[in-house]
Amino acid sequence: MEYSKIIENWRTFANAVEAIGGDLQAFTVEEPATEKEIAALEEKLGFPLPKSLKEVLLSFSRKVEYRWFLPDKFELNGELSEIFSGDRHWSLDWLYDFNESMNCWVEECFPNKEDPYDVVWHNKLAFHEVGNGDFLAIDISSPEAESVVYLSHDDGEGHGVKLAKNFKDFVFESSLIGCVGGEDWQQLPFIEDSKKYINGNSANAIRLREILGINA
Repeated sequence: MEYSKIIENWRTFANAVEAIGGDLQAFTVEEPATEKEIAALEEKLGFPLPKSLKEVLLSFSRKVEYRWFLPDKFELNGELSEIFSGDRHWSLDWLYDFNESMNCWVEECFPNKEDPYDVVWHNKLAFHEVGNGDFLAIDISSPEAESVVYLSHDDGEGHGVKLAKNFKDFVFESSLIGCVGGEDWQQLPFIEDSKKYINGNSANAIRLREILGINA
């Protein structure tokens, strides 16, 4: 999938949401980052960015804001019943601050690397603040480990769940489901039983598109 297709998918979902009376609050895709900007951030962080994240920043966009809400009276049912919004945001300028916030949680609440729950918070690079204290983050425990992982601060069902093999895959696959909101309960329905990662062509993904009148 090309990056242009991602924007096309976002626009398709935005149009579908507005067609049923929903609210499109943000749709911004800025120019790609420069190598110099990436190097400055890596120096500030003290470690290199994951390869897939760096590729997206350099080849697609340094900053994205995409946010929509379904109409108040529009209700989905079954496994989709908790979905009410879409949200994808990242920025070269936010990454450092997001990680400072995440590290505060680690230091104050999840410091024990021997604890199975706490350790999930360690060796991560946060790229998305969910807004409820949770984060979407990239595993940076080794150069080969780039999976996108959900970090829950309050024992959420999605804690530690791998949402994608890497950041680029996450951006691609989530575009097929309109970048449903960051909360784990909005994303988990698109991870099929016994399979890894969000699948933008899962049964629930197809059902969501059909409900919104999207043919994809």
